[in-house]
Amino acid sequence: MRSSSMIFLGAIAFVAALSVVNQVGVPHPTLIEPAIAATPVAPPVSAFRTVTSSTCSSNGCPTSCEADEALISAICIGPSSAKFSDNLTLENGQMTASCGPSSSTIVVSCARK
Repeated sequence: MRSSSMIFLGAIAFVAALSVVNQVGVPHPTLIEPAIAATPVAPPVSAFRTVTSSTCSSNGCPTSCEADEALISAICIGPSSAKFSDNLTLENGQMTASCGPSSSTIVVSCARK
């Protein structure tokens, strides 16, 4: 016999043995507390968000996160490569990333503070 068949037959024998033991006099566990109805929960808000802009060739894609978020990474994507943005500016406590004219898209990752 194959080993999967042996495992299946062994499981059946185990279940049968348990049912005989329970019929002989071993009490079944009973639920003492009543079941509590599930309370609907709002879906969790993600701690991370991705922002994409595709206007890099015209203006450098200046992209920033919301006021309650921190800019984690900014990747400039060109026709044949991708690299981290090296054009970061900080104004009024908010960081903005931008790309050079050879990039077509920027992908910015933001995280909640």
